[in-house]
Amino acid sequence: MTAKTKDGKEVFRTLKIYMPQVQIYGRGDFMWSGGAYPGWKAGMVRDTSLQPGQTKTEVVEIAYPVEDIQKDGQKTRVVKAEELDVSAELWYLPTGGDPRDCQEGKNKFLFNRWRQTLALKARDAYIR
Repeated sequence: MTAKTKDGKEVFRTLKIYMPQVQIYGRGDFMWSGGAYPGWKAGMVRDTSLQPGQTKTEVVEIAYPVEDIQKDGQKTRVVKAEELDVSAELWYLPTGGDPRDCQEGKNKFLFNRWRQTLALKARDAYIR
């Protein structure tokens, strides 16, 4: 997900990966379940994958770029950009790996693309 100002300057970027994650990745001498042999290690798995038929909601907080200026001897905070173009993409990587190294159509497939312009409203609009 990215947020850009009208002049194209990127002010926010985040990446979220949905997949099962082992907590300790088999490192160290901690053994959660020894199994049949003492040398086997297993970690607890946290499932952050997208399940079929279930709706998943993510909340992302994006701060608008601001600037502190001195005006009439007082410090004032001014919003530098009142509109942000926000875009998000949902990709499927069947083999895993780094999304930047994958090729579209070969081992990376676009499921959905979303784009919206978010605008701040004047303070008077909230008072009415």
